[in-house]
Amino acid sequence: MPDRPTVVFGLDGASYGLVDRWIEAGDLPNLRRVVESGVRGDLESVLPPVTSPNWKAYATGKNPGKIGIYWWENVDVENRRVYYPDERKHENVEFWEIIAESDPVGVLGVPTTYPPKPVDAFLVAGAPDGENDGYAHPPSVEDRLEDDLDYRVLKTGRLADDREAAAEEILELIDLRFRAARRLTEAYDVSFLQVTTFYLNSLHHFLWDDEYTRRGWEIVDDHLGRYLDGECNVVLMSDHGSNRIETAFHVNAWLEREGYLVTDTGVPDLFHRAGITKDRLLRVANALGVGRLARRVAPRTLLNYLPSDEGTVDREGKTENVDWAASDAVASGQGPIYLIPDADDPRYDEVREELVAALADLTDPAGRPVADAVYRGEDVYAGPYLDDAPDVVVDQAPGVHITGGIGRDEPFTDPTADGWRAENKREGLFAATGPDFAEGTVDDLSILDLAPTLLHLHDRPVPEDVDGAVRTSLFAPGSDPAERDVRYRPVDGPARERRRIRRVARRLDL
Repeated sequence: MPDRPTVVFGLDGASYGLVDRWIEAGDLPNLRRVVESGVRGDLESVLPPVTSPNWKAYATGKNPGKIGIYWWENVDVENRRVYYPDERKHENVEFWEIIAESDPVGVLGVPTTYPPKPVDAFLVAGAPDGENDGYAHPPSVEDRLEDDLDYRVLKTGRLADDREAAAEEILELIDLRFRAARRLTEAYDVSFLQVTTFYLNSLHHFLWDDEYTRRGWEIVDDHLGRYLDGECNVVLMSDHGSNRIETAFHVNAWLEREGYLVTDTGVPDLFHRAGITKDRLLRVANALGVGRLARRVAPRTLLNYLPSDEGTVDREGKTENVDWAASDAVASGQGPIYLIPDADDPRYDEVREELVAALADLTDPAGRPVADAVYRGEDVYAGPYLDDAPDVVVDQAPGVHITGGIGRDEPFTDPTADGWRAENKREGLFAATGPDFAEGTVDDLSILDLAPTLLHLHDRPVPEDVDGAVRTSLFAPGSDPAERDVRYRPVDGPARERRRIRRVARRLDL
């Protein structure tokens, strides 16, 4: 075990643009201590800057082309479907698994870790894709958390429905994550602890710099103070940042207006006119305490046809409402666009170049650009899942919220109409302090760099297939991690494949 443990605070959606004002006002004294005594900088996420795939990019040090997850949905053009490839979440080894080969670790609350992998010592999966049961390894951890803390992974309320009650519940859940981590580390002596809170980002999205958001950060700050006077290294990081929304760009409405997308939303439109929406159904189910059950048992086809309160159809629901044969393109939210013609089709290059040029020049009604940059998929991603990648990737401009639903009439609307006040951006937050970390600022730090850097901090070999780099400049001059050579290890492909097959077999009870 290394001389001193590492504690990582994972803060979904955190960025300096929001919290600097509270640091300067004295509301976050412990965060101030970290940024003033250690090293800080922006942390660039992978595109798109979204919880999924960025937590996977952080955990593995790999770009989405090696993970096979590109948003909260993948568009499978060949098979004419929109889906989320859950089975890919656990295909790659995460850096804390490598640390756990020699030293016990604790991981709590990280999104995209459900169902939990076995590690030494514990792993508690996080929201928003987790569940309120089967979320911990070993199972005794789940029993302990529920008995001692009435722990739960998922919230029940929605900020769009009942602002005060939902915000209070979120504050409780933020606090619960850190109390649970403290309780578990009393029982398990871990060399590495990762405690993450996803619901901080819900406050950013719906409330931005509201009093509730500040209170959420104050809870984080209070728990942070408990780790600053010990002999541990402390790291703060986020999967992406946040910024205030100025315009909502409904990319599929724009694709439809420009003739690239054809939809048939007659059934969802009929439901919407009758007042039958997915949001309303789930509000009733949540009020009755059966929200998660409703999502599990409701017929998938029905949920695919039910619109939101705004009349749009999202994610898997788009499968049934896109006219695939008549369309050239369909988009996910926050950046990815998929072309429906095959890459061998003579029209493929023509359509893609048209889209890249048009989106690069597109502005909202106030003359603000929609994109900071527009990329071809192969310029952003690399790896065995490149064929599944979006063909065009929009890096949305500051203040732009790109929605991914279909069913809108206008490409641009008032962003507050959907309840959001802030959107994701690529510049997240990084800060670290402790005996092994340097002081000052760091530039050009990628979320992909953290996995190899934390492995090196724990004197563990870095897999040769990671995309990030060990950033030894983050470490204090003369410290052990600053001075020792980086070690690498080959990728054990066959063994990894055998582990993946065993996991699939366990899920299927084979």
